[in-house]
This record gives sequence, C-alpha cells and structure tokens, in this order.
Amino acid sequence: MTTFIVSFYTIIQYYKLDPFLKEITQLTSTIGQRNWISNYLFMLMPLIFIFFLTEKKTKIKITYFLLLSVIYLNLIILQSLSIRITIIITAILGVALLFKLKLVKVFLQNKKWLILLIATFILISVFYSTDNTLNRSPSILEQRMLPAYKGEDLSINRTLLTWNTAYKMLKNRPLFGVGIGIFKMQYLFYQGELLEDLPGYLPYYTNSQEAHNEYLQLLVELGILGLVSFLFIFYFFYKKILFVLFYENVSNREKTILWGLLMGISGFLIHCLFTFPLHVPALGMTFFGLMGVTVAYVNIMKDKNDNVQKEETSKNIEIESLIIRRKSLLPAILISVIAVSLAILLVFRPYHAELLHFQGLRHTVDQDYNLALTKFEKAYRFNPYDGKNLLALGGTYLNLGNYEKAEEALIEAKHYYTDVNIFYNLGLIYAQKGLFLEAEEEFKQSVYLNPHFTKGYHSIGLLYFQEKEFDKAIKQWNTLLTIEPDFPNKYIVLNNIGIAYQKKQMSDNALDYFLEALKSAPAGSPVIKEIENEISKIYKNKLDN
Repeated sequence: MTTFIVSFYTIIQYYKLDPFLKEITQLTSTIGQRNWISNYLFMLMPLIFIFFLTEKKTKIKITYFLLLSVIYLNLIILQSLSIRITIIITAILGVALLFKLKLVKVFLQNKKWLILLIATFILISVFYSTDNTLNRSPSILEQRMLPAYKGEDLSINRTLLTWNTAYKMLKNRPLFGVGIGIFKMQYLFYQGELLEDLPGYLPYYTNSQEAHNEYLQLLVELGILGLVSFLFIFYFFYKKILFVLFYENVSNREKTILWGLLMGISGFLIHCLFTFPLHVPALGMTFFGLMGVTVAYVNIMKDKNDNVQKEETSKNIEIESLIIRRKSLLPAILISVIAVSLAILLVFRPYHAELLHFQGLRHTVDQDYNLALTKFEKAYRFNPYDGKNLLALGGTYLNLGNYEKAEEALIEAKHYYTDVNIFYNLGLIYAQKGLFLEAEEEFKQSVYLNPHFTKGYHSIGLLYFQEKEFDKAIKQWNTLLTIEPDFPNKYIVLNNIGIAYQKKQMSDNALDYFLEALKSAPAGSPVIKEIENEISKIYKNKLDN
C-alpha cells in the first residue's frame, strides 16, 4: 500500500497535477527527493516481485503485476543514476544466488507472467525515453550519462569533491573519527583547505551535509573501529540468513521469499555507496524494519521445521502465565509512555519546526519579514538546535534592523551549522556597528569557506574602502569580477573601482573603469548620473592641466 501511495504521488507530481505542492518543480513524493524515492521503491520491489511469482490467485497476481509496473515507471521517470547502477549490481548478485539455490524453476513456472512483465517494462522504457506526449523528462543519456562519461556531470564532480574532503578529514583521526554529527560541522573548513591545494575543484564547490557514501561517513565520524563494529551487524545477519538458505530444510517458496527480502536489503546497502539513505528517517526505518522482518521470518521457519511445540498441561502453569502477563503490563505501559514521549520530542517537534521553517522561507521570498519572523521564532521554540533555522532567524532580524538579536541568533547557529551566510551576515552586522576587525574576520571566513562567494569579496572591498585602504579594496573587487564576470551589479563594482582610483589620484585608471561601468549600467539607473559626473570631472581636470 505504501509503495503504491509513494509511486502514485510521484506520477501526479510528474504530470504537474499535485494539489498540495504546486510551486515545487522537483519530484518529492512523500519522501523528499528522487534518489530517496528510488531507494525506497527498489528496497521493496524484490519482495513484491516474489509475491507476484508465488501468488496462486489470478486477481491478486494482477494486483502485484500492476504495482510492479507502477514502481518500474517511477524508477524510469525519477532518473536516478545511482539507483540504476544499484539495480544492475543487485540483479547480477540476485541471479547468481538464484542459480546457486536452484530456484530457477520457480521462474519457469511463471514463464507467461514473466514475459508479460518484461514486455510491460520494455514498453515503459520505450515510452519514457523517446519524444511523445507521455514523456516529460529530458533524455537521461544527454542529461546524465554522456556528461558522466565525459567527466562533466556536476553532481558526480561534486560527489568526488565531497569524497576527497571526507578523506582529508579521515586522515586527521583515522582510528576513532571526528565524532557523530561532526562531518557537516567541519566539512566547509576541510573543503577550504582542499580547494587551496586542488583549485581545479573550485567550480564544484558544495556545502555538503553528508559524505554521499554511508560507509565513508561512518569511517570519518566513528573511525575504523566504529565502521568495523557497524559492519559486524551485517556479517552476523548475512551469516544467519545464508545458513538457512543453504543448510536448513525449507521449501522453495520460503527460500524464494527469503531471497526477495535479501535482495531488497542488499540493494539498500549497495545504494549506500552512492548516497546517504541511513540519514533519511523514512528509509532508515524501513531498512531496519525489513531486516527485522527477515530475521523474524527465518526464526518462524526454523521453529516450524524443528516442530517446536509448547504444551500447557496444568492449571498451575496457566495461572502462573496469567500472573506473569499481569506483572508485565505495567512495564509495557511505561515503555509505551516513554516511546510516545520520545516520538514527540525527537520526531514531531523537529518535523513541525521544519514545516514552520519552510513557511518562513516562503514569506522571506515575498519580503514579508515580520510574518517570516513569527514562523522562524515558532520553529525555534519547537527545535532550538536547528542551525538552518537559526541562520534564517538571524537573517530576518538583520533585515528588520535588529542587530543585537541577529548577532545572538547567528552566533548560536555556529554551534549547530556551518554556512557561509552565517559569517557573511555577522560581517554585515559588525560593519554596521563600526567593528572593522570583527567584520573583516567574518567576511574573510565566508570567502575562505566558499572561494566563489562574490558577495563576500564585494563587502570586504567596501570595508577596505571605508578604511581608505584603496589598494586592498581594488584587489577584492577585481577578484570578484574575475570569478563572476557577469556579476549582477557589475556596474556598481566597476564604479567603485573607478572611485577608488580617483581617491588614489590615478585618473586614467579611474576613467577606464567609469567608461566600462557606464556601458554596463542598466537604463534609468541613478548611478549613471554619478558616473557621468565623475567622467566629466576627469575630462575637466585634463583640460585644465
């Protein structure tokens, strides 16, 4: 049922029929983004496929057939390159295991249904990879595969930058790691060091909160000992399941169901090489739930085959078991109360805070800062440890001119989140307060963390200009124009450089920049008059001399 809801909602969004999230252009379904949706669906697809094969009733078999078709359609339209690689690897392992377990005859018994399913998958692939009214996706060959082959794919290059940065973090503390949750706090600082050594990665700058490889992130945060301890869970899990598959006396149907469960779990673990599904609550809970179901299913099979039966032969035993059940009622109630309390504290409150945060961002886009502030403040009360919300709260206070509260929120944000805008906004606050050294430090930190952060260079230049350090100001503004030649307010920067050269009494240099500023200034801009006045002064001085 859940797979159908997730799949159906994705299709609704794909055809722009979503009644709830009309403004969102990306496919989110109920999970969040395309890689996560693909992961969730593929994790459950092998088990649904096995139920499809082993089902005897035609009506139920048709239901499974339709569900598999809808899931496959989702995997095609979501265009997740990582899940396609995962499917190929998992399929190879799955087929090899089928032959090893001698379960091929289960497939041969459903030959007609399999042919129908494969034909349907082929039709879906053809319709959604060619130009027609149904297909609204760009070609994955042109969008992802060819750029990936040429080394030009943005997401792949950003992932490589993230992995290189993670490796740099790992080298500092390989045995015990940097600590749980510290990766996202320290990432930008390590990336800044890496970009100094490898400037070729500058175009792929990213503020990555995860390593896009669960095993690498575990290695960075928990060290070698932590990763090995984590992997031991799966060592014992696979040892138990494979022993039952190869050495226990179980039926082919039971083996086939167990194969489906195992392929879903294995696919998830393979996908962990390319993304971070364990950090997504819906995926992590489903994964460990699937592992629990698999172990429970194995235990049921073993109990059944061992013919273990417990017989109650006396009333004393019945009375004793009743007393035990009554005694166990109070702990069960306490556990339930604790579980509900933890769910409210750890799940509901952060989730509600996230919703309020997004509502605040919506009002910020509309420049309704007072309404945005009420949302961010409510979000803070529900979750005071959300660094993103603290950044938004500080930025809103800044827009409203409340510098004291803005500074307080932004300094607190540094404890939970790392973002160039935290440092940049603090720089703006200190500049307004006339604290030159503090503002300079914050602005410099922002461009160190993101060497392409042109707003930071612009503000540093203004800071130096105010302090009459004109050479330093000119250097910062020229760096900005080198990084972003089409800077939105390029004419203002050019005008500023011209004025700086005027202050240095270098009229020829100033004239060059004023003329260039005049060419790029938009029609009707009040700055045009200022530029023309400066140019007139230069020509007048030349005539006088």
